[in-house]
Amino acid sequence: MTAVPFSDSERLLALGREAARELVQELATGVAESRTGVLRVTGDPGGDFHIFGGRIAIVDSPGAPGIADLLARPGRLSTGVADVRLVAMMAALDGAFAIAAGWLGSCYWQEPPDPPPGQPLVPGIDPGWLLLETERRLRALAHGRVSPYRNHLSLTDCGRDLLAGSAQGQWQDILFWVNGRRSCRDIALQLHRSLYAVTVDVVRMLDADALIITPPRNTPDSPQTRPASGRFLLPRRRRGASGVNDTLPPPPPRPDRPAVQKIAPVREQERTQ
Repeated sequence: MTAVPFSDSERLLALGREAARELVQELATGVAESRTGVLRVTGDPGGDFHIFGGRIAIVDSPGAPGIADLLARPGRLSTGVADVRLVAMMAALDGAFAIAAGWLGSCYWQEPPDPPPGQPLVPGIDPGWLLLETERRLRALAHGRVSPYRNHLSLTDCGRDLLAGSAQGQWQDILFWVNGRRSCRDIALQLHRSLYAVTVDVVRMLDADALIITPPRNTPDSPQTRPASGRFLLPRRRRGASGVNDTLPPPPPRPDRPAVQKIAPVREQERTQ
């Protein structure tokens, strides 16, 4: 893997936001200073870049499966050191994609935590190359019309037929978990597959009319429901909502009136006694 100078990685048009430029600058500083630490990126979903000597070892994000999740994928046979290193690189690429595909906030450095015992050494990834690969993935999905986090997926009639068919494949694995409430991220975590790979398949299934994006529940065109009485109820007035008290001065307080003591009437029997 060849190092990519940050003069080339600064052309990330797909990441052309102020927060993304801040992330590129912080990674460039880490490379120049051979820094070791955790570069935390806030946002939704956000994530952490674990950097050792200016190179990226791990990228963690709640928006994508981690190393342990990818290793737990059903059907995986090899769990040797070489396989773990390959999966770690896949997880780093997927974590960077998950961070960039969401909302980016600020970023700041933290001291690196102690590595867990028994974890094999993961060779560092060049930050410039990682950013360019992230840009390539974002551009490849730019026409996809789907957000890996915000959009929930639903089956079409074609998708139901594919799910009920006898042919096995990755599409059926995804279709099985589609219920109208899950996103690409939710399905990727269920399948222990990378977020990018699941999103690519979802885009293809959207184009093939096997999936649709679940429409929002509260749509402006939805008809109003009538109450049981058949009449539309007037809205309840909230005290102070008119704002008149903010415009007109309040009336002066009234003077206290002396209490008037009421005298009980004298009964006729009491007068004669």
